[in-house]
Amino acid sequence: MNKFKQCVYTVILLLTCLVASPLIYKQIWKDSVTIAPKTSAKEPVSATEPSAEPTSAPAQETASEAQPTSEGATTAPAEDKPAETTSSAVNFVASGPEYFDDALFIGDSRTEGIRDYGTLKNADYFCQRGLSAYQIDTSYVNGETVWDFLKKKPYAKIYLMLGINEVGNDIEYTASAYRKAVDEIHSVQPNAIIYLQGNLHVASFAETSSISNERINALNSKIQALADNKSIFYIEVNSIFDDGSGALTAEYTSDGIHVLAKYYAEWCDWLCQNTVSPAGTSSAETTTESVTYTSEPAVTTKPQNEEFSNQ
Repeated sequence: MNKFKQCVYTVILLLTCLVASPLIYKQIWKDSVTIAPKTSAKEPVSATEPSAEPTSAPAQETASEAQPTSEGATTAPAEDKPAETTSSAVNFVASGPEYFDDALFIGDSRTEGIRDYGTLKNADYFCQRGLSAYQIDTSYVNGETVWDFLKKKPYAKIYLMLGINEVGNDIEYTASAYRKAVDEIHSVQPNAIIYLQGNLHVASFAETSSISNERINALNSKIQALADNKSIFYIEVNSIFDDGSGALTAEYTSDGIHVLAKYYAEWCDWLCQNTVSPAGTSSAETTTESVTYTSEPAVTTKPQNEEFSNQ
C-alpha cells in the first residue's frame, strides 16, 4: 500500500509539475519584462554624464539667444557710437591771431621757439627746454609751476606739446604720464579747449635708435587717442614741415630737431588755420569765410636754433 501511495503521489506530483510549470514559467517571464523597464529607467538618473548634457545644452541655447540681444542693443551700438565721436572729422576753421589772446602754450624747447620766434605774442607761455610729462609737476618758469599758471586766470584755449624729450623711453609709460597731465589740466581748467599738438618729426640725419620718427609716430598715436573732439582736440603740424619720407625736411633745420627761426611764423600761421570755436564746433560765420592769415616773419636777435636737451 505504501508503494502504491508513493506511485500515486509521484504521478500526481508529475502531473502537477506539468500543469503548473507553464504557469510558473509565464509568471517568471512577466516578472522579467516588468523588471527590465525599471532597470532601464534608473540608468539616466544614476548616470551623471548623460544628465549633464541636457543641462548644458539649454544653457548654451540661452546664451546663444542672449547674444543677438547684447550685440544688437549693447555691443554693436557701443562700438559704433564712440567710433562716430572719435573718428568724426573736426571742422577746423581759420581764426586771426587774436584767437590766441586767451591761450596758454605748454611745452619744451619747440614751444620756446613759438614764443621767441613766432607771431602769437599775446598768448601766455609755460615752456622750458627739456620739459617732459615726467617733470611737469616740479618744473618752474619764472618761479611758478604750470599749476600756478593755470590757477591764476581762466584760459579759453590750452596748447600742449610734450614728448620729444621722453620718446626714447617706454612709450606706454610716457603716454600714461602724458594722460595724467592732460587729465589734471582739464580738471583745473574744465572750460578750456585743449589742443594736443603732435610731436614734430626729426630730420632723417638726426634719427637714432631711441629718437626716431617711428617712435615719435607711435607716441603721437597714443596722444591722439586722448582727444574726444569735444573739448580736447589733436593737431599735428608735420604736414607742412615733412619731406616725402615722413621726416622733418632737412632744409628747414640745422640740428635736425628744431625748425629754423623763420619757420616758426609759418607754424603760427598753421595754428591760425586749425582752430575750433569755444563750443568745440565751428561757427557758421567762420565756416563761410575763406580767409588765410599770414604773419610777418618774426624779427629776433636770438640765434636761429637752440641746443636740444633730451632730459
